[in-house]
Amino acid sequence: MVNASRNRFGSRPLAVLLSLGLLALLAFAADSAAAAEPEGARIKSYEATITSSQAGGHPDLSIDFEVGTRIDPLLDDPCGCNDIKDARVEFPAGFIGNPHSVAECSANQFLVDRCPVDSQVGLARPDVLLADGCCAVPGWAPVYNLVPEPGQAGLLGFKGYYFNFPIFTVLSARTGGEGPHGSDYGLNAEVKGITRFFGLVRFKQIIWGVPASPVHDEWRFKKGGGFPSGTPTASNLPERPYLSMPTSCLGPLKSTLVSIAYDHGVHEADADWPETTGCDQLGFNPSLAANPSTVEADTPSGLDVKLKVPQKESPVTPSDSEIRAVKVTMPKGFSVNPNAADGKTSCSDAEANFKSMDAAHCPEFSKVGTLSLNSWALPEPIPGGIYLGEPKPGDRYRLIITADGFGTHVKLPGSAHLDPQTGQMTVIFDNLPQAPLTEFDMHFFGSERGLLATPERCGTYAVQSEFVPWAGNLPNQYSTQFFSVDTGPGGGPCPGATRPFSPGFRAVGATNGAGSHSPLSIYLNRDDGDQNLDTIAVKTPPGFTATLKGVPSCSEAALAATAAASHSGRDEQATPLCPADSQVGVSSAGAGAGSRPYYAPGKVYLAGPYKGAPLSLAVVTPAVSGPYDLGNVVNRVALKVDPVTAQVTAVSDPLPQILEGIPLRLRSVLINLDRKGFTLNPTSCNPFQVEGILAGTEGASAERFSHFQTANCDALGFSPKLKTTLRGATKRTGYPALKAVLTQGPGESNIRRAVVSLPHSEFLEQSHIGTICTRVQFAADACPAASVYGRARVMTPILDQPLTGPVYLRSSNHPLPDLVAALKGPASQPIEIELSGRIDTDKTGGIRTSFDAVPDAPVSKFVLEMKGGKKGLLVNSENLCARKHFVNAKILGQSGARANQKPLLKAPCGGKPAKRAKRAAKGGER
Repeated sequence: MVNASRNRFGSRPLAVLLSLGLLALLAFAADSAAAAEPEGARIKSYEATITSSQAGGHPDLSIDFEVGTRIDPLLDDPCGCNDIKDARVEFPAGFIGNPHSVAECSANQFLVDRCPVDSQVGLARPDVLLADGCCAVPGWAPVYNLVPEPGQAGLLGFKGYYFNFPIFTVLSARTGGEGPHGSDYGLNAEVKGITRFFGLVRFKQIIWGVPASPVHDEWRFKKGGGFPSGTPTASNLPERPYLSMPTSCLGPLKSTLVSIAYDHGVHEADADWPETTGCDQLGFNPSLAANPSTVEADTPSGLDVKLKVPQKESPVTPSDSEIRAVKVTMPKGFSVNPNAADGKTSCSDAEANFKSMDAAHCPEFSKVGTLSLNSWALPEPIPGGIYLGEPKPGDRYRLIITADGFGTHVKLPGSAHLDPQTGQMTVIFDNLPQAPLTEFDMHFFGSERGLLATPERCGTYAVQSEFVPWAGNLPNQYSTQFFSVDTGPGGGPCPGATRPFSPGFRAVGATNGAGSHSPLSIYLNRDDGDQNLDTIAVKTPPGFTATLKGVPSCSEAALAATAAASHSGRDEQATPLCPADSQVGVSSAGAGAGSRPYYAPGKVYLAGPYKGAPLSLAVVTPAVSGPYDLGNVVNRVALKVDPVTAQVTAVSDPLPQILEGIPLRLRSVLINLDRKGFTLNPTSCNPFQVEGILAGTEGASAERFSHFQTANCDALGFSPKLKTTLRGATKRTGYPALKAVLTQGPGESNIRRAVVSLPHSEFLEQSHIGTICTRVQFAADACPAASVYGRARVMTPILDQPLTGPVYLRSSNHPLPDLVAALKGPASQPIEIELSGRIDTDKTGGIRTSFDAVPDAPVSKFVLEMKGGKKGLLVNSENLCARKHFVNAKILGQSGARANQKPLLKAPCGGKPAKRAKRAAKGGER
């Protein structure tokens, strides 16, 4: 028969271990270790009986077993090698003894036969052979409760009636092991080194359930006296239970005797143990109080938990049911603090010694709290610790509690379950040992890296508890307890209905040289008590760009795989899935309440078009802290480019607020774009600002500015070159095509403004201005095809491919339409730039086009080609070949430098100018 309750539970409290002490008396007669039987049955018989099966009752216990000896007719053992050497009795789980309920006899008192009468807990009678084949000698001897040695839960001792050498029984709890004889904190009683001087034939032991009861007076030995001779001896102690029955009505159960012979043969026998009855007569009234270590909102916190399970210690009334499981649900908002595991490790099951009788050896860096465990079977509480348990699939947030004292090593696993949407925490300790726990005090560390964090607002919060009794026919008990959060962070006023939002923001360049490549760092943060950060938008100054040439994008497939559950945070740390050459920076995210957040490092990659933006960044942060790996957070940042100024506005996706049940309470974000030769300063030294537009989770927004200004603009060169060419008709009233090419060398100031006036030889042919694209059509990228009058191409050293696009006439507020080049990059980087020129006439009457807002971006070559013929906007006012014509160009640099020039307007005329003029005169052309 297998004890179902003992199989179910892998751990038992100290109280159970102490109980073992009582039973240990019996243990001398039996030692458990199941194994195969060698020749013959070494255990001939084994019985374990109790005087009552009442659950929680305090019956007397009797052990009786008979073993084979050297004269056994079934054995040929003249050397006595088959005599019993060690014996162990394993009692059903939940059957306990309390060696601290009676007096103890010291070693000196025991050796000189002066044990106090109050230390007697029963009787023992070993039947031994005085000689081979002769004379089994019975005799009763008192069993005393002795002072245990260090590391022993309890110790019993007696001396044989006809021989005066002592026999000791060590009591212990099954705090480790596998199978029906381990991990249930049941009581073991063990005797080692039974002498071969006498051959043990039979052993009988009686342990009293209430040793001080008058019913035992006739069998109580006087101090220093011999066998009782009819004169009752009363105990001086109050009647207190020494033995207690299980408080679960399971069964039938069994008790197991294991014997080990001198030849190392192992023998095992089971004795039936009656089913426990009367569980409905037991009481069960536990309570739990849980209080944070601070009354401040949105603050790191410890937690003090006090679990009480009242137990009766009456000799006539059954003990209350022991507690089998407890579930504690903390209020919403009281959550795990993200920085709690930073620098921590975990305690593995092997280090916890769950399968060993030894004490746990959890690493100190896995410790998150302290423990004090009390039991009515203990003389005083025993200390312990609370540790982070090694995460397991489906059970990530494990706890291990340990306590050691009085020869008992408690090791109990628990679990914290976090709601993935709200972070609400439920802590469960299931399969608690069937032992008389009376008080269970836990303190989780607080301070700036407290394991937990208080709710974000003041108020009264409920802690709900559910208690499961070992007495299965009793109902579960429930309780609700409240705690208050009375102030804001730091003792300030409580937050209102909407929390404030005043984040900090800074943008700093590594160097301020105009036109130089310089890393840019952006840092923002918020205080405890503020709204959490939701989205971040950063608008860079005009002219702040980046060299994308040669930088590949991390693909959408790689980013999806990075965010997938199959790719852990540690996998990403070891082998990032985005190409290394697509990395453009690093990041750091600070999370957690208090002044010491946990900082999670990450990497910033260039990525492709996203949410309508031509480019994006992907910030990849492995969520790894201490023993916990929560995967990877991938936050996309759309890079929107203003088509007129080329200013970049970076807009993040909503920031994650909770990850695997842990509210992040994001405190800071740092982005450092530090790739060499990537970010590029403006070539204007005007004072600018980096603008941050930050949104909170409760609807608030904040606009922040950080000063930005470059220097040494006067050191930049500025020598752009303009070439203009007409093609096609050269005669008067002809409609030539125009090609203008502007080139510029590297490292120069970029162009701010350009005004180009054509010579008086070219007029605007207004009759050819047919279809004009409206501003609405242009904004919708729906200009009619007939509104296209040319094409433009821009080559820049910061892009792999040129920007190209049509040139439109677009409606304007001026008398003439504007000339607008709609430039666009390739599909991989579809950057759009709008270069708009205002058309009018200069004081000489020539056509003038003014480009008043040229983006501060490096351009190595700009090509403008306007159509001729019937779609041509130019008409010759004279024969182009009669003389030279020059273009007047006024070009202003972003640095303030000027490069005015008058390039020749080339025309397709053959020969030298004088000959062309004569031919023109003969032909009547003017």
